[in-house]
Amino acid sequence: MLSATSLVLPKCAPETSHVYHQYVVRSEGRDGLKAALRERGIGTLIHYPVPVHLQPAYQGRLRCAGSMVNTESVAHQVLSLPIYPELTSEQIEQIGEAIVSWDLAQRA
Repeated sequence: MLSATSLVLPKCAPETSHVYHQYVVRSEGRDGLKAALRERGIGTLIHYPVPVHLQPAYQGRLRCAGSMVNTESVAHQVLSLPIYPELTSEQIEQIGEAIVSWDLAQRA
């Protein structure tokens, strides 16, 4: 369902699997998507809204070769969707439908 949206979805390398303790997607309209899901009672989180290398506790403590432009850009796009064992199939459908509806409205 989400593969038909404009979201950038997690990918696994060939011959691997993922445990998905977080399901993090990327969207240029992340804040709008977060708000739209909140209006429908669907909670989301933004893990690491500030990249580690920009956090005060790490200033001057990390060795970074070159700039971290991609990290800084992605920090404004990432959104963790609900994922936990107790999610019912119905709830998963509702979350998916809410995302598809928001995405279609953004493209219109």
